Amino acid sequence: MILIATKFRYPTGVRPLLVDETARRRRIESRFVALLEDAGFDEVLLPIIDYAEPYASIATNDAKRQSYRFVDRDGELVAIRSDFTPMVARALAPAIDEASLPLRVFYRGDVIRCEASRLGTNREIFQIGAEIIGDDSIEADIEAIQLASSIVRAFDLEPRIVYTDVSGARDARLDALATRFDEDEDPRYYTGIRFRVYVDGRRLPVAQGGRYDDLYARFGANVPAIGFTFTVDDLCE
Repeated sequence: MILIATKFRYPTGVRPLLVDETARRRRIESRFVALLEDAGFDEVLLPIIDYAEPYASIATNDAKRQSYRFVDRDGELVAIRSDFTPMVARALAPAIDEASLPLRVFYRGDVIRCEASRLGTNREIFQIGAEIIGDDSIEADIEAIQLASSIVRAFDLEPRIVYTDVSGARDARLDALATRFDEDEDPRYYTGIRFRVYVDGRRLPVAQGGRYDDLYARFGANVPAIGFTFTVDDLCE
C-alpha cells in the first residue's frame, strides 16, 4: 500500500500542470514578457541551484529555514533557488560595464520555499520580475512602481501600491503613487524604498519590490538597483 500511495502522490506543495493549466500559464507568461520587453527590459536566465555560501551574509534566519539545502556529490552546500534578487546580483555583478548602465533586465522561473506558516500552500512558486540596475534616482523608483502598476492593469485589475522607505526618506512624488505602510519585518537587503502591490482587496500582495543599493557591491559591483517580483498565480488566480 505504501508503494501504491507513493506512486500517485507528489511532495507537499508541488504538483504538475497539465494541458489546460500549462496553456493558461504560457499565455500569462507571454503577456508579462511582452510588457517587459516593450518597456525596454532584456531577459536573463538563472540556475535553479547555487552554492549557499555567497548568500550567507544576506539571508535572514527565516529565509534559511524556508530554503531547501543539501550537500552535493562534491561535498559543497548548495541551495535550490528561493529568491531571485540576490541571484541576479551575483550573476550580473562580475560582468557589469559601467558605460552600459543603467541596465534593465527581467527574469522568470520557479522558486522553491517551505513556508511553515502557510501549510498547504504551494512551495513551488512561479515568479516574474524586473530590475533597473545602475540608477539611484527617484525617477527609477517611480519607473519601477509605474511599471508594476501597468502590468496589473494589463490584466484588467486595479493596483493598490503601499510603500515605506527603510532609509527614513520621503518624497511627494511617491506619495502621489502609493500610500505608506509601517515596516513590519526584517528589511533584508533593502536600503531605501520598499513597496507592495495589492489588487481587489486581497490580503496578500501579488508583487513586491524595492531598492537595494548595497546588494551588488556584495558581489563586486558597487552599483544601485531597484526591482520588483510578481508571484504570477497570485495575480491571475
